[in-house]
Amino acid sequence: MLAKLIKQLRDAWVKPANAKALAVLLNEAIACQGRGEWIAAENLLRRALSQHPRDPNAMHLLANNLMTQRRHAEAKTLLEKVIGTQPENVQAHYHLASTLEALDELEAARQCLMRSLDMQPDSFATMNNLGNVLSKLRRLDEADHWYARALKLAPDFAAVVFNTGQLRRTMGRVPEAIALYQRALELDPSLVGAHSNYIYWLNFLPEYTPQQVFEAHKEWARRHAEPLLAGVAIPANDASPERRLRIGYVSPNFKNHAAAYFFESTLISHDTTAFEIFCYSDVTDPDECTARLKAHGPVWRESANLTDVELADLVRRDRIDILVDLSGHTYDNRLLTFARKPAPLQITWNGYANTTGMSAMDYRITDPLADPPGTTEHLHSEILLRLPDVYMTYHPPAVSPEVNALPALRNGFVTFGSFNAVTKITPQGVQLWSRILQALPQSRLLMAAIPEGSTRERLRGMFVDNAIDPLRIDFHAPVPRPAFLALHHQADLALDPFPFNGTTTTCDSLWMGVPPVALAGQTHAARVGVTLLTNAGLPEMIGHSADDYADIAVRVATDTSRLAEIRAQLRPRLLRSPLMDGPRFTRHLESAYRDIWRKWCAQQSSD
Repeated sequence: MLAKLIKQLRDAWVKPANAKALAVLLNEAIACQGRGEWIAAENLLRRALSQHPRDPNAMHLLANNLMTQRRHAEAKTLLEKVIGTQPENVQAHYHLASTLEALDELEAARQCLMRSLDMQPDSFATMNNLGNVLSKLRRLDEADHWYARALKLAPDFAAVVFNTGQLRRTMGRVPEAIALYQRALELDPSLVGAHSNYIYWLNFLPEYTPQQVFEAHKEWARRHAEPLLAGVAIPANDASPERRLRIGYVSPNFKNHAAAYFFESTLISHDTTAFEIFCYSDVTDPDECTARLKAHGPVWRESANLTDVELADLVRRDRIDILVDLSGHTYDNRLLTFARKPAPLQITWNGYANTTGMSAMDYRITDPLADPPGTTEHLHSEILLRLPDVYMTYHPPAVSPEVNALPALRNGFVTFGSFNAVTKITPQGVQLWSRILQALPQSRLLMAAIPEGSTRERLRGMFVDNAIDPLRIDFHAPVPRPAFLALHHQADLALDPFPFNGTTTTCDSLWMGVPPVALAGQTHAARVGVTLLTNAGLPEMIGHSADDYADIAVRVATDTSRLAEIRAQLRPRLLRSPLMDGPRFTRHLESAYRDIWRKWCAQQSSD
């Protein structure tokens, strides 16, 4: 889009007779931007505006420059001035909408894009951006409409194909999303993010075998990561086995995000006499959680504006001994930094329930319940590093609703709860849940975080197909976390999805006194419920077959006295469990770090 804007501005310039100096400055700025020299370009553009303060081309170029630097508030002011001078400037409206979107002024961005479409009705790029904004506004059916219109005009536009996939995934239509990611990759094989999305969402579908999913991860690595490792020199760090180690954590989610809920207790508990902690933060929208994590005292590196190469260079300069990925193949990951092997040892942990597929990633942290020894090693490119109890610990919100009395005692019927994203709800899951509801005809099902519109209609249809009256299903829209936790006051027993179990949602349910029923599977993603419930002291809630799962749900739901007792005891039990013992877990993690470091040092001395 930058190149297109530059060309359009260059073509559109009408140079007044006395404006030769202005043209020279703008050309120099464009040349600097073409080389990625954004600050130098900004200085040239500000010089141009000091001499020609009303020139719309200079303002527009400077706004674009500031957008690239993520200085969107300044860009917004400039673009509004451009539009004031040139109200029919379609590109200015388009870029103002992008800036408003970045500032989270979504309704204003929507209106701006609609004005742009009034002026240029067949702009598929504008339709694509309108779909993006409507998606963020949770107006999913409207977003789908505009993506469809964009695709009709430009069926080979890879960006809109990918974005449509993202939307269909948000709507829970995961098979459609996967097909769209594949199509986007066919159109543009360089879309590394689309490829990561494709393999990530394979984890959610039971029709793909674990081996097929593993092969897909290895193909991603062969295409994108392995070529970057060729010829790379592994950093020659000081191979002293007992010295203070430098540990680097890389994440875009050092903020109010599920990954941070399982990282904070470790950050708090690290022994900083033995380990120096670095956080490489790719956060673009910091919040109070970001500030809290920084306050715990790690060396904090703002890395969101760095390329993968630049971040790898920074890690090398920091002489990191063990670099830890907290994202895997999830959104905004930095796997292509890890592919360049900027640290002697590299580990993936916490943010992704599967392998990275990369030879540059040495280890993956797990535990004996999520990955029983001898069962999943062949599905990983990494060595599995099993910690004694659990592979991460839960850090609840500082302020949470209290656990209430069992709703069934007041209601006279049991309410099951589904608190996971709609993406985890499969036809097989609905079929099994329907069996449970049929066995308890007075029971109800509360489904949290379900978008309005066609998504709910599709789910209602799935239950109807399984002979369940849709009036027994209570849908709730996605809400902020405090309200989400309060929804647990309406549920007696949670139903964990499969084959991709809940993680944060399972811990949240346990914290709120609502025990989940889980189905044990064959892979890490299908066994998270096993490790979380076992460590919480509730192994009896784990089913080992569909029949077992249904029997447990029905048996527990009909024993309301026992269920009320579990509810009252669950939070105190959780607080005493390994799931919330941050210091204990962190000692195990640090011991693992030290063990693999000693092995690395021994290898260096033997080479």
